[in-house]
Amino acid sequence: MDLIIMRHGQTPGNGAGAYVGVLDHPLSEVGREQAKAAGIHPEIDLVYVTPLSRTHETASICFPNARQVEVDGLQEMDFGAFAGRTADEMEDDPDYRAWVDGMCEGRCPGGESRAEFSQRICCALSDLIAGARQRGEERVILVAHGGTMMAALDAFAIEQPEFAYYGWLVGNCQGYCVDVQVSRGGTLILADPVRFENLDFLSEEAREA
Repeated sequence: MDLIIMRHGQTPGNGAGAYVGVLDHPLSEVGREQAKAAGIHPEIDLVYVTPLSRTHETASICFPNARQVEVDGLQEMDFGAFAGRTADEMEDDPDYRAWVDGMCEGRCPGGESRAEFSQRICCALSDLIAGARQRGEERVILVAHGGTMMAALDAFAIEQPEFAYYGWLVGNCQGYCVDVQVSRGGTLILADPVRFENLDFLSEEAREA
């Protein structure tokens, strides 16, 4: 099975450099233009999205004929009290300073820790892949978030140990194509990740088919 995981288009919060997280920000005009520029593929009939509207909007632009299936658990990290604020706005906030000094791994006040977030992502993605395999799907297209990608690839791209968590971050409307494998022990492996900057490769696949 192939997994295509794509980050949504820019939101106003992304443009301002804020921690957005689970806040349900829509796409900005820039984000809508990014989605159009990434490529429009009416031939795609199924796409998975998260509960946050920015993934629904991005999918509607890029895959206008696709049925959208919402997957709870794959939404961005919950930044709690930090959500909607920028680093500059919180430079004198002791809770924020402590979180940054801890390499952003601790629990955000009122939100999640990185470990809690990663566990949520891993469980939700494993369930999605298992269900798709049972249904005989040969390709899964998922429009999600930057954090979703980082957590998933950090955990499951075990053949790329040189990539740290933040090394998997991509820009808006970019993402990765990966080969989904399952070990004999049942462990999910995301192999041979290839980063993409637009969806042109889908057109190439269609021509080859």
